[in-house]
Amino acid sequence: MELCVNSKKEESFENPISVELVKTKSEMFFSNGYLPDWFLIEVLSRLPVKCVFRYKSVSKRWRFLISATSFASLYISRASLLTPWTILANTLCVNMKIGSFLAQSFLPDLFSDNWLHSRFSIVHFSNMVDSEVGEGCNVVGVSDGLVLYDCGVGEEVSDYHIYNAMTGCCVAIPRTCTRFGDVSTGFIMKSEGGSLTNYKVVRLDCQFGESYVLKFEVFSSETGRWRRVVVYMDVAIEVVWLRRPVALNGKLHWIDRRHGILVFNPFDDFNQCRVIGLPGDIDEQCIDARNNGRSVLFDVHQGQLRYVEASVVSVYPFGFSGISVWILDEYDSSSWTLQHKVKIKDISFDDILISKALNGTIPTPIAFHPLDANIFYLGFGDTIVSYNMKTLKLDALVDPADIRGTFQRNGRGSLRKTPCWSSAFLFTLPPWPISLPIKKRNSK
Repeated sequence: MELCVNSKKEESFENPISVELVKTKSEMFFSNGYLPDWFLIEVLSRLPVKCVFRYKSVSKRWRFLISATSFASLYISRASLLTPWTILANTLCVNMKIGSFLAQSFLPDLFSDNWLHSRFSIVHFSNMVDSEVGEGCNVVGVSDGLVLYDCGVGEEVSDYHIYNAMTGCCVAIPRTCTRFGDVSTGFIMKSEGGSLTNYKVVRLDCQFGESYVLKFEVFSSETGRWRRVVVYMDVAIEVVWLRRPVALNGKLHWIDRRHGILVFNPFDDFNQCRVIGLPGDIDEQCIDARNNGRSVLFDVHQGQLRYVEASVVSVYPFGFSGISVWILDEYDSSSWTLQHKVKIKDISFDDILISKALNGTIPTPIAFHPLDANIFYLGFGDTIVSYNMKTLKLDALVDPADIRGTFQRNGRGSLRKTPCWSSAFLFTLPPWPISLPIKKRNSK
């Protein structure tokens, strides 16, 4: 094999303006079919990540180069900021015969070539479960392309698995030891150079009513075991369990109904929690026991904590009075800045949404657009909508005819039908897949 690239450049200094551009050529000769490592790395680091992983099977040498931490770091440094992303719904079903997990996704179609329905599709996670797992798995968390899902029977017992959406690797976590009533699950990880160094799965017992005692169960990938943690608080806490915890700065954050944001660090052994106060001018009805946080979104966007609410104070004939967005100024403080506030009379609706608005429907915030700070997504009736803080408009993104309801387990283990956007979340793929440092679960 011989690769040859010629190089030649012509210049004229008599009249620089009249100089004609000439193609630049260079010469490199690789004889005897051998491509040096530096050349292979330069070429591979410019290919799509799916192609790179496919080329691992070319030879042991190629596998060694691609698997090196230095190559992962180089690939990440050259990767585009426009990483693939979607809004992923909670769950549909599990087909035990073919061993695949089905979930709904919206917006950019990450996993399917079906361009006819680019805004709504079914995501197939192959080999995600084995034949011992029952139907009705729930996705309970995501982090850097890793999906944490629960195949436990009911809310009291959890059977967690971690799935890598890019590589297809799936690993099982040991069964939980403690039986909780209503459980809120957090998933947080640390990585370096594309390799997972440590991750934690945290279960919080969401007791009925207020409590000064918080009960956690924490799984660590370092020990491979669950440990029980009990935290005694100075104030009574009642977590809004309908909303998933948010991961930031190595900590997990839950919304409390009265005091603000509950912060827990699963990576230390101090067994303490602190509270970050919420903005003083929020609609407290949004997070009370009746509404349970359905009309709020608390999440990380572009490195900052943000809080969104669709106020449940009705303004006839609408079911809500407006939309507000706050940003936490400094992480160690309780100082919030109101970024956006709009009244219902100033919001314009897509034609598809007018009837829903007039019927008193209250929107449920779902996720922020990962790149555009002015856009976030909401569930509204039977569809997904986007809201633009510049144009003050709600636009329908999914044809209601394509919408399918999902089935989720209730506290007694039975399935109930919920809207397609229920418990949906933003799912972003990293530029380089995070490798799981544990053995893949054997399929049976």
